[in-house]
Amino acid sequence: MDLKRPFRFLAGLLLALAACWSGGMVSMACGEEPDMKRLDVLIVAPHSDDEIIGCTSVLLRALVQKKNVGVVVVTAGDAFARGAAAAARKQPAMLEPKEFEHLAGLRQNHTLHAMRGLRVPLENVQFLGYPDGGLRQMHQADDGKTYRQPFTHRTATYGPIVRDYHSQQHGKPAPYTKAAVLADLVEILKARRPREIYVTHEVDTHGDHQAAFWFVRDAAQAAGFQGSLFTFVVHGEPPAAEPDKSITLTAEELQAKRDLLLGYQVGVSPAHDDLADTYAKPIEQFWLSSPKR
Repeated sequence: MDLKRPFRFLAGLLLALAACWSGGMVSMACGEEPDMKRLDVLIVAPHSDDEIIGCTSVLLRALVQKKNVGVVVVTAGDAFARGAAAAARKQPAMLEPKEFEHLAGLRQNHTLHAMRGLRVPLENVQFLGYPDGGLRQMHQADDGKTYRQPFTHRTATYGPIVRDYHSQQHGKPAPYTKAAVLADLVEILKARRPREIYVTHEVDTHGDHQAAFWFVRDAAQAAGFQGSLFTFVVHGEPPAAEPDKSITLTAEELQAKRDLLLGYQVGVSPAHDDLADTYAKPIEQFWLSSPKR
């Protein structure tokens, strides 16, 4: 399957959505210069695909309004054994570390192609490269305790296609520690000063999704974040409280979400064949949270 095919329609779609939503836009004041470094919206995804599963409406509408949008993917996505087996055409028991790293490359490419199709500047897309499946254990450990990824045997950040954020900024990878994750996120929040952050909710039943919230909450507090922190649920039941924001996708937005998710299925069939069918949901809900514990 052509990896680019699901995204070729997106430029035209954004123009069409701009026409549909122009009546509700808040345009930039006359003479106001945009701060291209500052982000209006930052989506923090535990894995490549969570940014689309939870935040397609936010992405599309922000881009139509010409807002500055960024995406941070926290893990390398390298612990999905069924996906690695499908990509390598091997039985899971026969997989080697290189096959899990190959999967990480596929998943990086999924996000890169989706963001290119949406016209998100690639300098606004960062991959932290921390261990898939290890975030909760890392957050609950001592700050300096190093985690070893059981599938890749790695103990430091990496990026198969695009170098991990820490290596880009500091010339070397970061160790798999709680302190390193927090430091990378604090650095990004201070540098990009987002007005809104979106991250998975702590009631999400996936351990990486819970821990992504904890790390972002702690980083937001440490960075002095003053904006809005929105959370969303991918796995499990939503919070009992009513959402602070509920967005019903238009037919065009829903089709875009489905087509985007189809792109994330490329290269891992049949392991992810149900991704679009399962997660192309017509309503996206968000709950406000506080950076304070």
